[in-house]
Amino acid sequence: MKSQNRLFRGALLLGLALSTAGAYAVVVDEVAATVDTEVILRSEVMAELAPLVAGAQGTLSDQDVQTKAREVLQQAIDNKILLREAQLAGAKVPDERIEEQLDKFKKDYPTNEAFMKELEAAGETVADLRTRLKKQLLAVSMAAQKREAFEKEVVVSESEVAQYYADHKDQFQHQERSRCSQIFLAASSDAAPRAAAKARLEKLKEDLDSGADFGQLAAAHSEAPGAKEGGIIGWVQHGDLVKELENAAFTLPEGGVSGVLESPGGFHIIKVLKKEAPGLASLDDARAEIGPAIRKKAGEERYQKWLAELRKRSHVQVYM
Repeated sequence: MKSQNRLFRGALLLGLALSTAGAYAVVVDEVAATVDTEVILRSEVMAELAPLVAGAQGTLSDQDVQTKAREVLQQAIDNKILLREAQLAGAKVPDERIEEQLDKFKKDYPTNEAFMKELEAAGETVADLRTRLKKQLLAVSMAAQKREAFEKEVVVSESEVAQYYADHKDQFQHQERSRCSQIFLAASSDAAPRAAAKARLEKLKEDLDSGADFGQLAAAHSEAPGAKEGGIIGWVQHGDLVKELENAAFTLPEGGVSGVLESPGGFHIIKVLKKEAPGLASLDDARAEIGPAIRKKAGEERYQKWLAELRKRSHVQVYM
C-alpha cells in the first residue's frame, strides 16, 4: 500500500503527457497482485490505465484515477482466473484471430518501425505480444462462452414476460412505424453490374405481380440479412432507412409492394407487412424483445455468481 497516492498521481500526470500508443511503454516492476501462482505487475495495470487517463484529458481527480486503477486490476485478476478455466477446458484460439488482433494493435502506429520501436521500449518482442494476445483472447472467449451457456439455461415464463412489460412500458413507446420485408440485390457503382442487378430485380417484380410469394422469392434471391426469414427487415421508424426506402415504407398500405427502388448499395423491392401509429407496442409485439432481455439479465447474474465462486476458490493477494 505504500506510495499508493504517489503512484496514482504519477499515472494521472503520465496520462496527460501521452497522446499516442506510447502509453503502453510504461514499466513499473512491482507486483500489483497474485492469483494462485500467477503474477500481475504494476506495469500491466499502468499499461491499461494510462490510455484511459489520457483519454479523459485532465478531467479525472486522483480519486477517479484510483477507482479506475482498481477496476483495471480487478479485470486483470478476473482474466487470470478465466484464462485458467479456459486452459483447464482445453480451449483453443485460432492463429488467425491472434493475427487479426495483432494487426489491429499495429494500426495504432504510423509505421511498422514505430511499432517495433515501441515494443522494444516496453521490453517485449512480437512473440511476447502474440502470447499476451492469445491469453487475452482465451479469457474473453471463456467469459463469452459461459455467458452464452447461462443464457441458454434460462427458461422465461409468460408471467415474467407480462411483468417485464408492465414494469418497462416506457421502453415500448414508439413513433409511427412500419414493419417491412425486402428483396435486395447488391450492386457496385459500375454501370454494367448495376444494370444487370436492376434487370434481375425487375424480373422478380414481374413474378410478384403475377402472384408469386414475396417471402419465397426473398428467401431464394435476396442478398440482405433476413433473407432466409422471408426478407424480413422488421419494424422501422422515420430515419431508419435511406430516403427512397423510407418513402415506400410509410406511403404504401399494409400488404403493399413497391416497385424496384435504388439505393447506393443496390436495388430493393419493399413489402409493408404492418403499420402502426405512434403509441405503445402491444405485449405480443414486445415479447420478441422481452424474452432475450430477461435471459440476458438472468444469464449475467448466473455468470457473476459463477465468477464469484471462482474468485473464492482462487488464492488472490492484492498489493496495490
